[in-house]
Amino acid sequence: MKKRWFSRFLYVATIIIFVFISVFIWADNELNKVLGKSTKVITISSIVKPSTATQIKNVNVLSEDCTYFIKNQDVLIKDGTIIQIGKNQLLDSTITSIDGTGKFLIPGLVDSDVHLKESKNDLFLYLANGVTSVREMAGSEVILEWRKEILNDNIGPRMFIASPPIFSESGLTGYYYSWTRHAINYSSQKETEKAIKNIKEQGYDAIKMYGFVNPEMFKTTIAIAKKQNIPVIGHIPLVDLETLYKSGQIEVAHVEELTVKTIDEFGKSISKNPKEFLQFLKIRSDQIAKKLKEKNISVTSTVWLCESFSNQRFNLKSKLKEIELQYVNPKIIEGTPLYKMGWLPGENGYEYDGKDDDKAKKLSQIFWNTYSEAIHIMTKALVDNKVTIMAGTDANVATVVPGFSLHNELESLSKTGMTNSQVLYAATAAPGNWMKKNTGKIKTGYKADLVLLTKNPLENISNSKTIEYVFFDKYRIDKIQIENILKAIKDANDQNRKINIDEYL
Repeated sequence: MKKRWFSRFLYVATIIIFVFISVFIWADNELNKVLGKSTKVITISSIVKPSTATQIKNVNVLSEDCTYFIKNQDVLIKDGTIIQIGKNQLLDSTITSIDGTGKFLIPGLVDSDVHLKESKNDLFLYLANGVTSVREMAGSEVILEWRKEILNDNIGPRMFIASPPIFSESGLTGYYYSWTRHAINYSSQKETEKAIKNIKEQGYDAIKMYGFVNPEMFKTTIAIAKKQNIPVIGHIPLVDLETLYKSGQIEVAHVEELTVKTIDEFGKSISKNPKEFLQFLKIRSDQIAKKLKEKNISVTSTVWLCESFSNQRFNLKSKLKEIELQYVNPKIIEGTPLYKMGWLPGENGYEYDGKDDDKAKKLSQIFWNTYSEAIHIMTKALVDNKVTIMAGTDANVATVVPGFSLHNELESLSKTGMTNSQVLYAATAAPGNWMKKNTGKIKTGYKADLVLLTKNPLENISNSKTIEYVFFDKYRIDKIQIENILKAIKDANDQNRKINIDEYL
């Protein structure tokens, strides 16, 4: 009898273990699938070749402070560096000449908040849009390897890479976040020391703080990071703003982070009290901005994404038609049955689920419209108080198309009240200065990261899209090559697409 019972137990246990392992393998495969690595990487070397020394003649050059264009300049670049700027430079037969008459030369753009995942074609989407540098805000060993390849003459934008996001959970919860979020998790000083030492040794440029880190582990992280001489950037963890100011964290990854803290401070429903909240925010945002300026804490923008929340929730199909969906890695937009992390209807986590009654739906609409206005108010306060703002997009979050979205962000920043000069500075010189890199300015000795435009972006910021040439490292691409790059990426995406997106194109 005991033998029969034990045999049944062993049989049931075997089945349970088999099912558990099968589910784990399936879930792990799904989590890896939505990183986008199964999409074929295009052969960029067949489109882009190293360039010889190049002179851009008689072009309007953006000043270092981004406030005006210096007329009729010749710019000589060689081996990825700006060699000379001036008028009437001599030209020999070994130098390629590009006529810049009536055109506008700006520094290569910087997207200060991207998520490459494992979607390598995104590197080329950035270049095609004049984005010659990115700050990857949730790095991985794969992305560190991509950077090494680029430094060894492969093609791609320059990369500042933050660590995987930090969590502070213990036990099974900690393991779950490490697995599903590709995060670094620790809950003691010893674990923190080991993790940060490893982050530094792997070559990450910063520690990416996440919003769920408890106060004790936040304080511990800052202290150990300071000893290791590695900056802490990213989200505001589970602390109040006063604690943040004094902490030593040098950057906040989204204007949204600050705005959410004010919603918590307001303590009432902003759906039911929108005018009162916005009035409160106008006063509070100025106070916050003054403290950020005093403590030299920078802020990355992601304004366009926040503006999109209302449309993603209530008018998703229309929103999808506004963006360049065909160039987004199909596995990222298609999502996974595990949870809503895709972009399309039924897979988009921002999308309205239809379960609310009319009154609740209306309150939700008021909330998201007020939220968008609040983001503008907070951004304006940061600008007015001269807080360093860096243009960032959160690329590869739903509807945020790598490369293209930075131009959307520039237009959104312009709507907040920033001048076009301030917007350009936020996408060039400000992040260049912040990263302590010789990029972001058109200056002798600086990297030849440049974009030649046919129209003046100081007159209309949307002119940032009128790209004639992009120069990066030892390469340059023109309009025809850009079209070929985009076509190759679209074709690669189409080969790996399971869900037809023609209705959104």
